[in-house]
Amino acid sequence: MKKETLDFGEGSVKITIIDNIIYMKVLRSYTDEICLKMIRCLDNIIDQIPQATIRIWDSRTIHPNNFHLTTECVRRAAEWSKSVNVRKPGSKVYFLTSRSLIFGISRMFEMQVSSEKMEVIVFSDPDQLPADIRRKIPIGRK
Repeated sequence: MKKETLDFGEGSVKITIIDNIIYMKVLRSYTDEICLKMIRCLDNIIDQIPQATIRIWDSRTIHPNNFHLTTECVRRAAEWSKSVNVRKPGSKVYFLTSRSLIFGISRMFEMQVSSEKMEVIVFSDPDQLPADIRRKIPIGRK
């Protein structure tokens, strides 16, 4: 298990890597700038994992007032995610959120990316994660 916290000034992301699972807990704030920096960091991590990745974005601790992603950023993140699936076929993405606004934006991402080749799932209850994944990551209740 590898753990790392990336600090982006107004926000930070705790990353835990276990096998091919990348669990990201977004803290304090999430903006276009943080999202795009995270993508660049994740590219390096993903390239080191030989098989398809499972990425879990946990934004349950962010207040909607601190969540500022534009439609353009969501589109760019979706395009990036599609490129990951080309490099790592069978990759999956899970979004955990307890806020309606963030849930809606995550669903927008899901609609742009989901295909029969890549699974993207948005939900608010960590118990909805597959049990084998849930047992491996430090998910907590919130």
